[in-house]
This record gives sequence, structure tokens and C-alpha cells, in this order.
Amino acid sequence: MEYFLNTGCFGSVFAVPKSIVDNYIKLANEASIKVLLYMLRYNEQEHSAQKIASALNISVEQVEEAFLFWENANIFSRNNSEMESLPVVEPAEKETPKKARSVPAGRQNFNMNPSEIAERVEKSEEIKCLFLMAEESFGRPLNHTEQRIFIWIHDYLGLSTDVILMLTAYCISVDKGNIKYIETIAADWNEREINTLEAAQKEIKRLEEYGSFNSKIMKAFGMNRKPTSKQQEYIDSWKAKNYSIELIQYAYEKTIEAIDKLNFPYINKILENWYQNGLVTKELIDGNKKNSPAKTEEKNYSFDLNDIKSLVNNFGD
Repeated sequence: MEYFLNTGCFGSVFAVPKSIVDNYIKLANEASIKVLLYMLRYNEQEHSAQKIASALNISVEQVEEAFLFWENANIFSRNNSEMESLPVVEPAEKETPKKARSVPAGRQNFNMNPSEIAERVEKSEEIKCLFLMAEESFGRPLNHTEQRIFIWIHDYLGLSTDVILMLTAYCISVDKGNIKYIETIAADWNEREINTLEAAQKEIKRLEEYGSFNSKIMKAFGMNRKPTSKQQEYIDSWKAKNYSIELIQYAYEKTIEAIDKLNFPYINKILENWYQNGLVTKELIDGNKKNSPAKTEEKNYSFDLNDIKSLVNNFGD
């Protein structure tokens, strides 16, 4: 099937620079193309990111990412004196400032514009493969920031394509497929020398077990939110001591019976007491209670209810 351009809609047109199509069209994602066309169409107006996002039905973050992409490509400028044909890109009006994200050490000064990324992809089959497989994992094209960070992880952290893709797939599987999260974990792996496929598999298995243990604890305790840092310390110590979920849940039940609320220090104290006495299963705990002799004080000082009432009534006589 062949397609032809319908020239009947050419009543009013605007120009698109050839260099954009020649050099950047294959690198730009859908949002970047939308923002570019919108800016070219309304090139005599000033726009905020919020206004463009509303007009194009995309997020403000996508608009800002598009601005960055085209600025690095030297197509957009924030100064009219540098590029008279394009408007100044103003920040979103009354937008709440975002908390600055920490950048892993060594990447603060690392930057690549779209042309440099295109050249890197052209010269490296490994980077090209990394981008293609990562896009398959995400289910969409990579944006400029993602491309730049993946190259940094590969070239400067020294992680192989296989390791990066394994890390990316894991992060996506736990709903943390944000490139900043992937970058943070990659930097941590670099520091701990997790740089082989075998080491990566072992670490992911550990993370999966860690996440599973946390999930089971939260379910046992009826928690609807993630543990606090202090609560997480208790959970980590229970896992390190190989306490079973059944044992922890039983300690939780005893805590509710005693104080009628979730209290991690109280649960921890019960678990430590059981552990010191070799009571590592619910059966051993219940059996220990049955075999424990009654306290002497309870035997010698037990009263009949009627005797107690009689003492109270005759008190003072």
C-alpha cells in the first residue's frame, strides 16, 4: 500500500527546519515531537510548560523533558537574543518547587547532547543493543535523559549491557522503573562491585527475598503503609536471625492480646525471649506453657471469690 500527502490541507503552513528531520527525528520521542510542532506553530507567543502540557494532553514533566532535549540539540533557547524565531520557554506558573534529587557522584558534570548520543549509538553496537532492549522492557522509546544515563552507567560505571538490562527489568518488575532509581541502584552496585551477570543475579535474588519478607510481615500485621525506618530495622534483624513468619505473627498476636495495638519493640521483646529459651516454633511455645509448673505464689494465695467478698465486707470490723 502506498501513501500520498493530502495537499488540500496546506491552506496555512509553518516551516520545520530540515536539520531536525535529518538529525533528530529518530532520537526524539513522541512528547518531544508534539512540543516541537506546537512551539513551531505558535512561535510568536510565549508559553509555560503547564500551558503546553494542557494543550497537548501530556504531563508537565514530559514538556520539561522535551525542552531539555531540544535545548541540547540547540533548537530551543531560553534567550530570544540567541534564537529570535522561537519563544522564550518560561517555567510553569506558580508551580511548587520540586525537591532536588541526589545525583550519584561522578555524574554531575556528565552531559551528552542528542548529536553526541546519536554518534555514540552509530559507533557502538553494544549501546544500540542496550537502547533497543531497554525500550522493549519499558514498552516505549527512551527519552534523552534515559539515553544519557544509560550511557553513563555503561561507560563510566562499567556495567555491562546484560547487567544493566537485568537491573532495569528487575526495577520495572517492582514498579520502580524510574531512570533515577535505576541510576541509584547502578551506582550502588558499582561501589559494591556487583558487575557480573552472576553477581547481579545473586543480588536480585536477595532483593526479591527481602521484598517478599517485608510483604509477608506487612500482611501479617495488617499494615497498609510501608514500615518506618525504625520498624524496618526490627524487620531486618528478624530476617537476619531467621525468625519464621509464623513465629513473628504469633508474637504479634500475643502483643495484641496484651496491649491491643501494634508495637514493634514489644513484639521484638517477645521474640528475643522465645529465642533465648530455644522456643523457635509455635508448637514449642505452646508446649512450654503446658509443661510449666504453676507458680508457688498462685497456689498458696488463691482465694475463693466468696471469701474475697467476705473479707471486703468485714474489713474494719
